[in-house]
Amino acid sequence: MPGFRGLGFDPVPGDADAVAAAAQRCSEAAAKLDAATAIRIEMPREWEGDASGTVAARAAAARTALEPAPAVLRATADILTAWAGMVVAGVRRAEQLDRRAVTLRRALTDAEDAVEIAETAVQFAAGGAVAQAELAAARARHEDVRRELDRVLEQARALEAAHRAEASRVEGRLRTLGEPGTGLGQTPDGTASFAEVTSGMERFSSLGKELAASLARAPGPALTPPSGAVGAFAAAVSLGGR
Repeated sequence: MPGFRGLGFDPVPGDADAVAAAAQRCSEAAAKLDAATAIRIEMPREWEGDASGTVAARAAAARTALEPAPAVLRATADILTAWAGMVVAGVRRAEQLDRRAVTLRRALTDAEDAVEIAETAVQFAAGGAVAQAELAAARARHEDVRRELDRVLEQARALEAAHRAEASRVEGRLRTLGEPGTGLGQTPDGTASFAEVTSGMERFSSLGKELAASLARAPGPALTPPSGAVGAFAAAVSLGGR
């Protein structure tokens, strides 16, 4: 990421590549889940009775529980793809402002030197009028550069505020994906099965957590899928980017 040495801060924190990669994995995982939910588990005709009916019912329930996941994943991918584009555009604007700030800081240093030289000239000048005029001009130049630098820094702060506001809106959209409804299920240890996909995003915002939360709230019947269905979902997500 750029150092933004002219601005002194990063107005657009974020990693567009990480967001785009997460979006791609969401799309790929959705495709895998589509294939998984298309499978119909049928019991052998030779197997009858309560056990057969229970297995068939649980298989159907698990498939029903997973059916909303692809739509949630695709919606998530769309949101993240758009956000990645916004981050890229924001970084470009921040880099423009930073280059301008670097130039202005150099000009400010030169203007400060010019003021010092003019002040020294006033102290030792025999005819003070010319030296005083040069000092006034140097000070005016210094003030002009200072004001321009302040203006650029103000634009960078406005860019940062707009970026964070948009990040909050994206977070809100991810948070509401799948509402209202119940969970798609968790891994046996209780952790969200989408954690691997979102791990690359955690270093720059809370979007990863909201992404996992949006999947946990996808609509579906009020049941806990059997371990096999949970495993299928987790596998589809974890293999989505491979």
